[in-house]
Amino acid sequence: MRYNLSRIFGTLVGIPVSLIVFTTSIFTIDVWLIFDVLIGIGGFVLSYIPTQRLTSRAYLQEMNLTRKDYRYIQHQIMMAQGKTKRILKSFIKIRSIQDFRLINDIYRLARTINQSVKHRPFHFFNIESFYYSHIDHALNLIESYTRLSKMPLKSKDERQTLQQTRLTLEEVRRTLIADLKQINASDYEQLDTEMKLNQIYKQRRSRKESDK
Repeated sequence: MRYNLSRIFGTLVGIPVSLIVFTTSIFTIDVWLIFDVLIGIGGFVLSYIPTQRLTSRAYLQEMNLTRKDYRYIQHQIMMAQGKTKRILKSFIKIRSIQDFRLINDIYRLARTINQSVKHRPFHFFNIESFYYSHIDHALNLIESYTRLSKMPLKSKDERQTLQQTRLTLEEVRRTLIADLKQINASDYEQLDTEMKLNQIYKQRRSRKESDK
């Protein structure tokens, strides 16, 4: 969100500059209108890029990311978002409450993980496996499982395969839970540290009061 604000600032600076450059070009340079428009666009670009880069630099430094890393992470987030939407669409093929709860848990976990990384991109490198394999594995299993579960006249072997697939989906859910815990681990550590510091502060204050 804060990175997007840099784009808004760049636009707020770029539009007035482009209008000024466009107007100046019309009244001072005797060229065709199309060239005036191109000059105005050039003014926008030349003012937008430095402003956007300057205002986003502090955010990237805070996240300890390069601009190239940030763009790559945003690309991975967008891809994962599309995959979670495909998991959501599979709900219409579900035929049992038990399956619905399982797949809904997987969907909510995947969506929560992706949203967490979207808000704090530096977490991406802690759970790269989620983006490179876990969500793909979950999506492929869910789409195949929900499609085949609808098929009539299943053989005994086919029913056993579906049951095994369901057990695998249970493992996928546990894997996503571990991914989410990995994201939250640093926050819990910080919370624990704050609580310990607060306890130390209370003890010091109580000692001072007792000394009086």
